[in-house]
Amino acid sequence: MSLTLFVTIDGFKPSLSAVASGGRTYPLSEAALLLIDQIGYAITLFFGVELLVRFIGEPRKRDFLKNGWNVFDSAIVLISMLPINRSESAFLLRLLRIFRVLRLISVLPELRFIIDSMLKAIPRIFYVCLLLFIIVYIYGPFGSMVFADTDPARWSGVGTAMLPLVQVMTLSSWETVMLPIQQVFPFAWICFMSFIFIARVTVLVGVMNAAREQENADTD
Repeated sequence: MSLTLFVTIDGFKPSLSAVASGGRTYPLSEAALLLIDQIGYAITLFFGVELLVRFIGEPRKRDFLKNGWNVFDSAIVLISMLPINRSESAFLLRLLRIFRVLRLISVLPELRFIIDSMLKAIPRIFYVCLLLFIIVYIYGPFGSMVFADTDPARWSGVGTAMLPLVQVMTLSSWETVMLPIQQVFPFAWICFMSFIFIARVTVLVGVMNAAREQENADTD
């Protein structure tokens, strides 16, 4: 993405909105907070005018909301226009306004392409996750039956055993799960290494298959 594209008015508005929202997290003076609020109002006005112009320019008005990105932009604009007062909902509304930075997704074609690709890959990702769940569920009862007496905090049941398996699969301090078991079962590393290998290969094959199908779809 070039710098020229980033600093265009379309890309600059949501970027400025993100900076303004982040600025409120710091202890600022009343004048600075007032300036941030004014910037937020101006950005909301720009968003609203832009959306109105796009709606007017739509040849068939009834088709405006059939475009998913128009619905997305409309939701962002409506959230931005909700009034913020000192009620209990003020915190929630300020929190929702942070999502105005998501307008960058609909503005920049590169980000739209990434999101569209992710949405198209959801079915394949689902089956990869399902296969990972099956693998974890196979190793879960095994670990519960073999390792429960050694480390009952982690392996006392199938549901409990699946948590350390997910930790091992993500390689998040996985040695803290294996070492207590290996002190009692010296060859337990075979179980853990095989689980890591199978889980990683499953993810790798799933990603490669998704990329190949996407490439074939783009070629067609």
